[in-house]
Amino acid sequence: MPPMPKMPDMPSISFPEYSDTFYHPAMPENYKKENANDKNKPEKDAAETDKTEKTNQKKSQNTLMKALVSGEDVLSASDIYSLYELGMFGDVSSIMGYGQSDYSSAFSSTNTTNLMLQQVLNELEEMKESQKKEAESDSGKLEQKEIHQDIQNFRQREPSILRFRINGYNIADSLSTVFFSEPDVDGSFLLTADRKYFANQQPRTETFYFLFKTMKGNGTTTTYEVTPSIVQDRTNTNSFVYQLCQQKNLTAEKTGNLIVFHYTSDDFNADMLLDLDK
Repeated sequence: MPPMPKMPDMPSISFPEYSDTFYHPAMPENYKKENANDKNKPEKDAAETDKTEKTNQKKSQNTLMKALVSGEDVLSASDIYSLYELGMFGDVSSIMGYGQSDYSSAFSSTNTTNLMLQQVLNELEEMKESQKKEAESDSGKLEQKEIHQDIQNFRQREPSILRFRINGYNIADSLSTVFFSEPDVDGSFLLTADRKYFANQQPRTETFYFLFKTMKGNGTTTTYEVTPSIVQDRTNTNSFVYQLCQQKNLTAEKTGNLIVFHYTSDDFNADMLLDLDK
């Protein structure tokens, strides 16, 4: 018998090797930069805004003090929230050292809400510096501070910014820490927020403060005079929030739990909807 033909060798198959690293997309080199002269051009907001950072987040005393001690000189919304959680204040009048019953005299010498807001921010800055010194002298240990029952009740609520758009651009998505003070006896309150965004491919930060001062109310609706202020890591006049803070005669209307803030000029418009959850 003739010998059997030799069977051909089967090709070998090698499996690809996998790496435990993840792909991180990079910004393309031809990424279009902002035009510094175009005030209506949308900003590039940080997509990685931390949605878990909320004003009702519970923090320990030590964690709060570390945040104050390690923070920058800027009075951020996170700083103000930490001071609130430490029981340093509740409403706007208590920031100035007055109780709810003394609210009418708290700002009797204040002629404008601009001056009132500046006084409030100065007092908060002093609170922050005081707590930083206390933490440094006591190795970060704080005595427990008494917190009134009305503050405890406010913590059960969750006021929020439902909508915040300027020139059609969604500002709310770029906000990290948002804080509402307790409402005073007449309904006045302070709203502050930290913001992270991109401009010219660079990460930027700013903190805005809006003082909502009650002007009049008829039981069903309330009219506020809104006084804004802002601090930035570096001056950026193209920031939409910065431009909003330069506007005058801002007002808002409250019906039920909702506050509607709307401003329109020739080439600028802002729209905000707040829920006080009260």
